[in-house]
Amino acid sequence: MRTLLTLLLLILVLFGFIQLRGQAANLHYVTSGAPGEVLYAAAFDGFQDEWELYNERRVAEFADGVLRLSNSEANNGSYSVAKARFADFDLTLDGRAVAGSENNGYGVIFRLQDRRNYYLFEVSSDGYYRVARVVNEDVRELSTWIESPLVNTGIGAMNRLRVVARGDQFEFYINGERAQVCIPNNPEAQSTFLMDTCIDGQMLDTLTDATIAQGQVGAVIETFDTSGVTVEFDNLVVLGS
Repeated sequence: MRTLLTLLLLILVLFGFIQLRGQAANLHYVTSGAPGEVLYAAAFDGFQDEWELYNERRVAEFADGVLRLSNSEANNGSYSVAKARFADFDLTLDGRAVAGSENNGYGVIFRLQDRRNYYLFEVSSDGYYRVARVVNEDVRELSTWIESPLVNTGIGAMNRLRVVARGDQFEFYINGERAQVCIPNNPEAQSTFLMDTCIDGQMLDTLTDATIAQGQVGAVIETFDTSGVTVEFDNLVVLGS
């Protein structure tokens, strides 16, 4: 009987150890700091081991002092993120498309948990911007594509993007100016913007969404009907917010 009890105790201890290891694998250190404090910066001229890089059908590489993302497939996306994780932050990133169609998307990916869960703030070379959320690979446009003079258009044009995250509140800026978001009145409805109007919704300065609390940050690109885009990113700075 004593041997059996000892064996059962060992099994319980082993089971508990396995459970703790599993929980620990899902824990990540989240970098934080006071408002305005520099939490992270990247000029993309070194420290390549801090970023997710690859060179296959899609490319994410440090080259000529920039982070260069390329995608030759239609209706596809790719990204590169730093290892550091953040909850609240004030992030700026410069981006410019250097090749491919103007019908593209590029910008900031943030609070990335894994390949299935994250947020996006993107502009396009033909003058639009949007905010999207991906949960379990399900893409939802929190604020659909909106044409705006804030976006510098054309291949080769630079755009400075900024995302400020505080808890479930988000603000978005393009070239130093706040970009409003089109939020539907019905939380279950799709964001729809037509004829300079947010249909059945409101244009707001701030997005409220508590779905993803923290995660990695980085750069993202997308192609649509026309395949092929290359975008260069530089001057990533993450401050406390």
